[in-house]
Amino acid sequence: MPCADRFLPPDFDCRSRFLRAAGLRWHYVDEGRGETLLMLHGNPTWCYLYRHLIAGLRDAYRCVAPDLPGFGLSERPPGGDYGLRAQAQRLAAFVDALGLEGISLILHDIGGIVGLHWAAHHKARVRRLIILNTRAAVPTVWNPGARYRAPWSYLALWPLRLPGLGELLVQGLDFLQRVVMPLAFVDRRRFSRAARAGFGFPYRGWAARRAQLITVRQIPIWKSDPVYRLLEETGRLLEGWRVPVQVIWGLRDPSFPPPLIDEMERLFPNRLPTVRLPGAGHFLTEEEPESVLATVRYFLSRT
Repeated sequence: MPCADRFLPPDFDCRSRFLRAAGLRWHYVDEGRGETLLMLHGNPTWCYLYRHLIAGLRDAYRCVAPDLPGFGLSERPPGGDYGLRAQAQRLAAFVDALGLEGISLILHDIGGIVGLHWAAHHKARVRRLIILNTRAAVPTVWNPGARYRAPWSYLALWPLRLPGLGELLVQGLDFLQRVVMPLAFVDRRRFSRAARAGFGFPYRGWAARRAQLITVRQIPIWKSDPVYRLLEETGRLLEGWRVPVQVIWGLRDPSFPPPLIDEMERLFPNRLPTVRLPGAGHFLTEEEPESVLATVRYFLSRT
């Protein structure tokens, strides 16, 4: 049953909806009609991340943007499994519950890891991929001799794995949204007071930020990390897939630096030229929403 609009921030002009999938209550927005665009957010965000894209695309497309379990306004079971493989399995149940087919995926951050793993196992349901600053295949582990090294942000966030410290910083002090998010913007003026309030809207209190902590602790640095194996499997399944792809990249991202573009271009031979945004960091839909929207509309019209 959809709830009233008043439960969303004032600058998020969408209607909340809820359904049960994989035994959990999901919150999502479902705006417009036409071909389905499925938009997956990352950490520590929620479907609010896509408000600009939804506003600019719902005239011609059906825009579906869920909150992954543990995030946003979706259910947050205290002892829930927030591993990225589990999230991909739950995503399959969500897609089935809505009966989505012919999907164009729009992916950012860990939403890309989850969405691309799901897509690798459900290729017949995917029409296109639009990739925004995320990973698709095996990450490069910390190796001083490698051409591409683990980003500094990976190592800076590693202490959050320490018991007690991570809980204090992320769940207690809201470290990811108060400190990490602003650092990922090139122009912090784009991270306005309204945007800060909007991103933080569902994350008020210790328990609300549990999935943020568990997810940031999964950042892959070593080959023994479970997400390393997940990406290894995903990359094998995706390589050479001729699905139409558009990569859009904020070039000053501290977590997903430009060398990762090479990885995307290697995996997907049927792609339009990558759109590089030199003035954007990690949250490119916030810093350059007009450029991202124009690129997405052009790509959808061409393919």
